[in-house]
Formats: sequence, structure tokens, C-alpha cells
Amino acid sequence: MEYHEAKLLASAAHKDQWPNSNLPEVIFVGRSNAGKSTLINALVNRKNLAYSGKTPGKTRLLNFFAIDQKYIFTDAPGYGYATKEYEASLKFGRLMETYFHERQNLKGLILVLDARRDPSEDDLSMIEYAKAMHLAILIVCTKADKLSKNALHNQIFKIAQKLDIPKTAFYPVSSLQKEGLNDVWKAIQEITLK
Repeated sequence: MEYHEAKLLASAAHKDQWPNSNLPEVIFVGRSNAGKSTLINALVNRKNLAYSGKTPGKTRLLNFFAIDQKYIFTDAPGYGYATKEYEASLKFGRLMETYFHERQNLKGLILVLDARRDPSEDDLSMIEYAKAMHLAILIVCTKADKLSKNALHNQIFKIAQKLDIPKTAFYPVSSLQKEGLNDVWKAIQEITLK
């Protein structure tokens, strides 16, 4: 696995804390415990770049990472746990809406799903939002090593139907075994060139 230069630029609760950048940007979204932080760490071959909290749903910030001085990876707060509280749900909605509408160099959205789970209503809402914003969409199915090849194929087919996304947008990965990460990198490079 290739080494990538990666550093945290900002942890932002508000727009005025966002970093100024002309680099193409992709945002990683997904429910709490889907493996977003683990995926980001695996993609850049680092152990602790993106923080994975012990209590799911506690992160309330957008974390911006500069990668190889070529890209920005934005790690969004996990949803699911947080959105069970009305107040937290409203804050999360406002944070994401502002980000999607005002982040000029945003090129794509990477929805991180646990390969063993069906998409949630929050996942469906996020995909609909990305489609409405005309963003490139990648679906990364983490923990692919937990399923047999046949079960993984069937699960991806089922998720693709539910999300109404072509199977070509799906990338099964195992961060633990470093499988599928190069394919995700190729897809990120493609969408950030547009």
C-alpha cells in the first residue's frame, strides 16, 4: 500500500472554521460505526489520522484533511445515533446543508456502508441529496471480508436496488486486509479530475 502525505487542516463546527482551499474535495458520510474513519486511515495508510470515537455518534464536527497536497477529504459526523435526538438532528442537518451548498470545490460524496447491513433511511436521504446536488457518488462497502463472495455479491445487488445506484459505483473493501482500497483511490482520482 502506497504512503500518502496526510494532515488535519481543521475540525469545524461552523462555516467560518472551514479551511480555504482550491483543491478538489470529497466528503465521506455514513452512519456511526460504518467504518468511515477506518476507511480514511486505510486509504492514506495511517493508523490514527481520522479519529474513531469510542462512543458512536459523538463527533459533531466536519474534519478536513489535506491529502498529498492534491485533495481534501472531509469526514462528516456519523448519523444514526446522533439523529435520534431532535436537537442534534437539526444541527446535523444545518451543518450538512450549508456544507453541500457552499463548498465550491466539492466533487463527490462517498457513502460508507457496512457491507453486512441494509441502507438506513438516513443513507437514502444522503444519496437523494447528493443526486440533487449533482455530485459524483461512490458507495464503499466496508467489512467485506466478513461475508463470503457470494453473500457479498447478493448484498451489493440488494443495496444497489434500494439506493437506485448502479453496481459500478460500488466498492467492496476490507480495511483490515487492505483489499479494494486501490479501486477506491482510482475512483476518487477520476471524480476529482472532473
